[in-house]
Amino acid sequence: MLRGGWVWCICPVFPHACVPNHQSSLVGTVPPSSEYHRSPPTGLGLRPPPSRHSAQASSQHPNRIEFKNLMGNINLRISRNRFSLVVTGKMLINKAYCDSGVNFQERVSRSMKGISDSLSILLGPGWLVMLADVDAPSILTAMQSGYYTGLAMVPWLLLLTIPLYFIQELTIRAALGSGKGMGTILREVYGRGVAAVSLIAMLLIDGAAYIGEYAAIAAIGTLFGIPITISVILVLAFHTMVILMGGSYKRIENTLLVISAFILVYLAAFVIIPINSHGLYSAITLMTTPNSYTNTWYISLLTANIGAVIMPWMLYYQQSAIVDKGLRREHYTHERFETVMGAVISETLMVAGLLVGYWLRVREGLVDGFQSALLSINKVFGSYWFATAAIGMVAAALLAIFIISLGFAYGLSEYFGWPTGLSKRLYEAKGFYAFYAIEIIPAALIVLFARELTTLILNIMIFNSIALAIPTYLLIHIVSQRRIVGDYAIGKVRALILYVVTTIMVAAGIYAITMIA
Repeated sequence: MLRGGWVWCICPVFPHACVPNHQSSLVGTVPPSSEYHRSPPTGLGLRPPPSRHSAQASSQHPNRIEFKNLMGNINLRISRNRFSLVVTGKMLINKAYCDSGVNFQERVSRSMKGISDSLSILLGPGWLVMLADVDAPSILTAMQSGYYTGLAMVPWLLLLTIPLYFIQELTIRAALGSGKGMGTILREVYGRGVAAVSLIAMLLIDGAAYIGEYAAIAAIGTLFGIPITISVILVLAFHTMVILMGGSYKRIENTLLVISAFILVYLAAFVIIPINSHGLYSAITLMTTPNSYTNTWYISLLTANIGAVIMPWMLYYQQSAIVDKGLRREHYTHERFETVMGAVISETLMVAGLLVGYWLRVREGLVDGFQSALLSINKVFGSYWFATAAIGMVAAALLAIFIISLGFAYGLSEYFGWPTGLSKRLYEAKGFYAFYAIEIIPAALIVLFARELTTLILNIMIFNSIALAIPTYLLIHIVSQRRIVGDYAIGKVRALILYVVTTIMVAAGIYAITMIA
């Protein structure tokens, strides 16, 4: 627009492309001879026009809009003619153009790089490990919880967000305080024997988890007419293909971030499924009723959900990935925010899965395995939501396979003191990439020959709540030692609380196993 010889340049996408740094709207040069030359209105953050009229004025102020006297229409061109404003008037006409000193394409590139860098800080190891926590077996566990116990597990799932965050947050302190991955720090502090026991516990959990992920993908593939053998081979190929990206941590992390986005489709459950407030009140009442803890289904599903919350590979992966990514002390707050955000989303997704199972029970569906759950979704919600749920579950399984493999590869390579990390090329970290590729093969073979795995998956989740004890106890002790992690050490009270919470989770797993037996 034109006011008293001044032209305001408004560029909503890249305002800095037309306006000098720290200026709010327009800055320009107006020829002193102009009959419209006068001081700009106050309060607009404008600078008075310079005293000379020449195109060279922009050389002193490269971000300033310049004006040239012409006769005809007013053309306000911004960013290489992408935006234009044409005004006709009976006055001296000025042609404005934005000489920013940097071309438009370069400014776009810099802006996109800035966005990418911001996301790289806010979405990284903490986000990925939390989304991988909601793997395919966890989603099935949540669905079965809703199917068999209604909304009874909702308060527990929300409550489990607290230990999930505070235990995973220990990995941030250990990584930034010591600059070492979990495999290295366990070996240096406790010796090879204790570190090996922790790794073996993780290996057992990893193998069981792989079986669940492969079983989910194979079952879903069968629904779409894909033979189990082909599904397993495709997963192995994709899993191995990611290795070829080795040498760039960022490139592989971005690939995993894309996969994690598809898991979020389960959040749609909060939109399409009505929530019964009376059922939520009853769920809270059950938490305080002693008889609830004598019910086999209630305690089994509660323990399975506890086992689905924190797993040993999560601790190994996040700590080592923070080191591999090169995060420093100044990233501490960002990584904590990312982890708490991931924890909330993770348990929210579990509640969403529970709501799906609950609604399938209301509408006479069936949830006794991956296939029956998806077929019931097709029956109750329609083919669109069937396909959406299937994609989300496959994405959950794939992401978990990648993160679990990386967690084990990090831990084992660090244990042996070998070069480790996605930032290294294949020939620079042969052992790391070999462990990553080989660990998943036994589980793939089991899935090819075993058919009924639903009961096994539930039992695996229960066992998880026991297996997490070793690495969690060790990590709490490490992070409470100022000589190891410096200023990132936690206090004695907090350490005691974490010990108690972990012990309760382990005791719940043991109690559930005795009830099932």
